[in-house]
Amino acid sequence: MTNSLPSENHKNKVKSSLGDVFCDLKTHLEVADIIQNHKSNRQDIREIALAELNLSKVKSIIDLGCGFGFFTRGLVGKVKKNTKIIGVDRHVKCKQFYLDSCKHAELKGQFISGGIGEIKSIKENSIDLVICSYALYFFPEYLEDIARILKSDGTFVAITHSYPHMVEFTTYVKTILHGAGFYSGNNLPYEELIKGFSNVNGVELLSKWFGTIKSEKITSSLVFNYDDYHCFEKYFRFKKSFFIPPNITNEDVQCEVILESLKNDMKLQSKIEISKKDIIFICQKPT
Repeated sequence: MTNSLPSENHKNKVKSSLGDVFCDLKTHLEVADIIQNHKSNRQDIREIALAELNLSKVKSIIDLGCGFGFFTRGLVGKVKKNTKIIGVDRHVKCKQFYLDSCKHAELKGQFISGGIGEIKSIKENSIDLVICSYALYFFPEYLEDIARILKSDGTFVAITHSYPHMVEFTTYVKTILHGAGFYSGNNLPYEELIKGFSNVNGVELLSKWFGTIKSEKITSSLVFNYDDYHCFEKYFRFKKSFFIPPNITNEDVQCEVILESLKNDMKLQSKIEISKKDIIFICQKPT
């Protein structure tokens, strides 16, 4: 193993492989429900993000990294019915799920599967609202284009993770991997990912392209009782690539080692609690 700094090419490969996790739409939807059902903070982060915005005049919306439409669904009742919205995601399997979310929100939906690069073809100064939830750390280099396509009075709303994130759980996983001889001491993949855009560098990155930036921190946790171990197991197996370093072999073996240790400790402690800190950015006056 090596402790050398990862190259940019390596980082891009890791980001791409983490993005591939979401190809499994069925499990992704199941895990999304698990997260919602085990959150200690029952507030809907989408409602918090949109609460103070007047969206009555919005006529065009883009949801970047839209997935199956988590953020789009949160627009129900916030904008006029049949408002045009475009979902952009590189996973074509998301298309029908996303269009169903548009119907749920009573919006006129379109889905583009070419990935974030499609934003380059969108006309400048043409979009009223751009939304992005838990995806901007995959492509912070496109902030310039987000500002470019927004109208002068347009708004960009981004929901993302704070850094460090899931601190106690991350330390726990690292300890298990280290004890089993799998871990060299570097950041876990998800830590490297969210460093691309988080509370730490968010304002700095956004201020290059927006004149007004507001933010709000949201604190919560995921709580799994021992009787809910099967839910936690499904959550972790889906997210295992986010926690297990890619530069070592036997990912499945490492996953089993972590789960076995966690199951034993959950039995002793009756539950596991994973701290979860997020942040909302509301950006206006694109430059």
